[in-house]
Amino acid sequence: MTLPIPVLDDRSFDQLVQEALARVPVHTPEWSNLNESDPGVTLLELFAFLTENLLYRSNRIPEANRLKFLSMLGIALQPPSPGTGLVTVGNDKGPLAPPLPLPAGTELRAGQVPFTTSAPLAVLPVTSALYYKQPQTALDAATRSRYQLIYQTFLETDSDVLTFYKPVALDPPATGKPDPVVDLGDPVNGTVDRSLWVALLAPKNAELDAVRRAIAGQTLSIGVYPATRVSGQVLPPQQTGTQNTDPGLVFEIAAPEPDPSGPGFGIGPARYTRLPVTYADPVLDRPGLVQVTLPPYEQLLLWDFDPEEEGTGDFPPRLDDAAVAARLVTWIRLRYEPTAAGTGTGTGAGSDCGCGCGGSATGTSTTTSTTTSAALSAATGGPTGRITWAGVNATRAVQSVTVPAERVGTGTGTPFQTFTLARTPVLGDDAPGGRTVEVQDTDGTWHAWSETDDIYAAGPDDTVFTLERATGKLLFGNGLSGRRPPRGAAIRASYSFGGGLQGQVAIGGINRSAALPGGFSLTNPVPTWGAGDGESTADGEGAVTRWLRHRDRLVTADDFRDLTRRTPGVDLGRVEVLPLFNPDRPGEPQDWAGMVTVMVVPRSDPLRPTAPLPDRQFLNAVCGWLDPRRLVTTELHVRGPEYQPIRVSVGIVALPGQVPSLVEQAVTRAVETYLSPLTGGLPAAADDGLVASAAATGTGWPLGVDVRPQDIEAIATRVPGVRYVDSVLIAMTAADGSVISPVDAVPISGLRLPAATVTVVSGPAPDPAALTGGSQPAPPTQVPVPVVPDTC
Repeated sequence: MTLPIPVLDDRSFDQLVQEALARVPVHTPEWSNLNESDPGVTLLELFAFLTENLLYRSNRIPEANRLKFLSMLGIALQPPSPGTGLVTVGNDKGPLAPPLPLPAGTELRAGQVPFTTSAPLAVLPVTSALYYKQPQTALDAATRSRYQLIYQTFLETDSDVLTFYKPVALDPPATGKPDPVVDLGDPVNGTVDRSLWVALLAPKNAELDAVRRAIAGQTLSIGVYPATRVSGQVLPPQQTGTQNTDPGLVFEIAAPEPDPSGPGFGIGPARYTRLPVTYADPVLDRPGLVQVTLPPYEQLLLWDFDPEEEGTGDFPPRLDDAAVAARLVTWIRLRYEPTAAGTGTGTGAGSDCGCGCGGSATGTSTTTSTTTSAALSAATGGPTGRITWAGVNATRAVQSVTVPAERVGTGTGTPFQTFTLARTPVLGDDAPGGRTVEVQDTDGTWHAWSETDDIYAAGPDDTVFTLERATGKLLFGNGLSGRRPPRGAAIRASYSFGGGLQGQVAIGGINRSAALPGGFSLTNPVPTWGAGDGESTADGEGAVTRWLRHRDRLVTADDFRDLTRRTPGVDLGRVEVLPLFNPDRPGEPQDWAGMVTVMVVPRSDPLRPTAPLPDRQFLNAVCGWLDPRRLVTTELHVRGPEYQPIRVSVGIVALPGQVPSLVEQAVTRAVETYLSPLTGGLPAAADDGLVASAAATGTGWPLGVDVRPQDIEAIATRVPGVRYVDSVLIAMTAADGSVISPVDAVPISGLRLPAATVTVVSGPAPDPAALTGGSQPAPPTQVPVPVVPDTC
C-alpha cells in the first residue's frame, strides 16, 4: 500500500478571505460595511494572499524532501537525448578543386533546430547513384534459349551457367513511402552477386577528366544506412579484446588496365582494387560512415566495352540512361561477404576473392550473368546485408551546439565548490567537441580536470569533478575527496548542449549551413533518430524505489524491466523479460543458462499502428543502454514481438432502440483494444479488489495466452447496446500463408502476439476465410521482364 502524503493546508485564497470575513461580526461587530471597496476588506485580502503563498511553500516541503533524498542517493534525472543523422553535401556548381573542407563542429540547421557535424568532411565534386543486379527467373523458354545462344561464349567451363538479372536503381528514401531495401545476402530475391554498385557521377556540365583529377588521391566519405526492420539484437557474453571497427562490407573500385587509345578508359577483364579504409563504422549494424582513399588519377578508369560485353560477368551493371552514363566517373562496389560477417570478424579482414561471381548480360533492360561453383555461400548468423541507402560526401550530424571555453567562475578555495553551466542539457562525451573543464594555476597555465561519477571515491590529490548533465551543475572536491580549486583560480568549460524531440527531423529537413559557400547544397537523405525528451521529476521520484532495488545493475527480471523502461531516446510502450529463453529456438523446452530475452514494443509505429515493431535504431538504443549494466556472463537478446495474423468475425444482436452501426463500431473498438499488444488483456483489478470498470484497459495481450472465441464473446457482451452475441469465428494465417478457418483457439507462444483484424456485423458472424479471400496459399508474384526489341 502506498503511504499517503498529507497536505498541510488546502485552503485557497477565496476560502481564506471568506473565513476572515466570517470572524468580523464576532470580533468587531461595529464593522458592518464589508464590500470590496472597503480598506479593511483590502487588508484582509492582502493577508489572505500572503497566507496562501505561505501555505503553498509549506505544502512543497514533502516534495522538497523527496527531491533532496533523490539527490543524496545520486540519482539524476535522464536528460533529453539528441537526434543523430547522416547528411550529405553536394558540389552542384562550386569549383572542382580543391575539395571544400568542413571540419568537425560545423553548424547545420533544420529550421531553428541546430545540428553539428561530428566528423570532418572533404566535399568532392561527385554525386552517387546506386544500382544492383536483381535476379530474374520469370523468363519464358524462348527468351531464355535466345539469350543462351547469344552468350554461350561467355561460359568458360562446363559447370558455368547463365543467371539472368535486371539492373535496378536503388532510389533514396522518400517521406511517406516505405523505405527501399536491397538484401545483398539473398541471391534469389536480392542480388545475384551480393554487391551494391555505386556510380560516381560528375556534376552536370563538368568535364570528366577535370573531375578525375580533382578527386584523385582524396578521401571519400561514404554513408551507409542499413534497413531499419530487424528481428532483434544480440549482446553475447562480454569478452576482453580490441574493439572491432570493420564495416562488414568490402569497398572496391574498378581497376581496368589503362588503354592508350583514350584517357579515362581501360581494357581487360573485370578487376577491382580494394580501397584503403581510414575510418569505418559497423554500417551493417547501425547507420554510419566509411572513409576510403581513392587511387591516383592514372587508375581512375572505366572499361571501354564492346556492345555485348557491358554488364556481363563481374562487370558493373549496364546503364541504360544516357544522361547518367555521360556523367559516370568510375564505379565503386560494396561487396557483402556473409561468411566473414557471420564469424564476427567482419568482411574487411577476410581475403579478397577478386571476383567471386561471373556472368553475362543482355541488351538494354534484361541482363544475365554466369554463376560458377565458387559462388559465395549463404549468410550464417552474421549481420544481414539489408541496405536502404548509401551515398558519398556524407558525415554525421548531432543535435547540439558547441560552447567553447565558457568562463564558469572563480575558485574560492572552500570545500565542495559548485558552479552552473550557462546552457543545458549538457551532452555526453561522444558529442561533437567532447567535454572539458579546465582550472587555471597561479602561473596562468590551464590544466584539464577529469570527470568522475563519485566525488567521494577520489583521493586528496585527484583533480576531478562531477557534472549533472540535466542541470549543468559542476561539483568539486573538499580537499580530502578530490582537490579543491584554489582561491582566485579561473575555471572554464568547453561542452556541447542540446537534445529534445525537436531533433527528430524528416528527410530533407537539415538543409542550411552558414559554412557552405554558393554552389553547394546540404540535405539529410534519411530521417534522424534517437531524439527524446528528458525524464520528468515525477518519473524520477518514482524511480527511487526501483533504483534501491536494482542499483543500476541487471541481475533479476525486475531489474531488466525497470532499467529498460528508463532507456533514453525511445518511447517504450511495453517491456517483457523472459529469463533462460532463447528466441531463436522457442520450441525447445530446456532452459538456456545465462540467456535473457527482452521483448520491447514501441508506443507508436507510423507504418503499423495496430502492431508496432521496433526498428534498428530503437533496438540499438536499448542495447546501448543495457550493455554496460549487465553481468559479463549474460547473453542478452533484445527483440520485438512476432505477430500472428488473425481475423476475428463477430456477429451481434443490438438492443431495441440502438443504432446497429454504432453498436458494431463500439464492439469493434472493444475487441481491438482487448487484442492490442499495448492495451490488450484483462485490466488489473481496482484498489478495492473488485473488477475494474468497463472503460479500463490492460497492459497488452499477455505472452503465452491463446486467443479463444469465448474470451472475445465475453468482451463483446459487455459493450453497452449489445443484447447478445450470436457467434464468434476466428481464422489464423499459417506459416505458408494459407488461412485456417475456423479455429477453436489461436496458440500464442514465445514472443508471439496477435495482430487482429476485426469484423463485426449484425446477425451471424461471416466466415473469416471468405473475408481474407480464401484459404489457399497466395499465388507467386509474376515479375514482368522487358526483353530487348528485335528492331530499333
